[in-house]
Amino acid sequence: MRNALAVYVREVRSYFVSPIFYILAFVFMCVVGNVFKDTFFAFANQTMDYLRMAQNYKTAIPVMYVNMVAGTVFTYINFLFLLIVPLLTMRLYAEEKKTGTMELLMTSPITTAQVLFGKFFSALTIYFLMLVLTMAFNVIMMIESGGKLEWGPVFSSYLGTILLGSAIISIGMFFSSLTENQIVAAAVTISAIMGLWLLFATSQYLNPPYNTFVRYLSFPEHLDSFTQGFIGIKHIFYFLSVTVFGLFLTGISVESARWRQ
Repeated sequence: MRNALAVYVREVRSYFVSPIFYILAFVFMCVVGNVFKDTFFAFANQTMDYLRMAQNYKTAIPVMYVNMVAGTVFTYINFLFLLIVPLLTMRLYAEEKKTGTMELLMTSPITTAQVLFGKFFSALTIYFLMLVLTMAFNVIMMIESGGKLEWGPVFSSYLGTILLGSAIISIGMFFSSLTENQIVAAAVTISAIMGLWLLFATSQYLNPPYNTFVRYLSFPEHLDSFTQGFIGIKHIFYFLSVTVFGLFLTGISVESARWRQ
């Protein structure tokens, strides 16, 4: 436990002393902020149009669901993380191999599992910190809408995004453990997770029961439920299964390298 914590602290510290975290966080917040601004203003203008129409035609004032803005923003957040997370995970093992510290890890008393979990939770912590920054946009929505924002779907969306992040991190760690080239690790990870994302569209061209199976393997199939405020056990199970499988493959990859030393 102590060794895993030491790895965790070392990895978290390495993120903060490297400019990559600050650059990614800055770009991430700029993009999400711009999406939020455009979506919220479009929603506000649409609301005003409906109010004017209701007044002109003496009809009932329509109910405008401000959570639609949050749902759209979370769609962009999830997609952005498909590109950002591989840049956070690409160094986890690849850098160790390139600098030669991987050999020290292989011959030290610290176990593969301790290194694995220390690195995984360090990346997940950085991911969580970036996600927390987006809470500011929800607070703005709550204030501007006069408290009409429903927090249930917002928190379920955050849960879905965290589960998505854990799955992507585990996949990124696996590919990082296969090479010492960080760019290659990032590129292959992005290709793999984009493939899992695009499976949803591919399933539309397949016949039953293959379309159902392929759609189940896709990320959007499970994220949509969280965005709509529904926390399904099968969706949680899916992301946890991908996470565990990714960590399992990473463990095998690292352990095989240990035996080759």
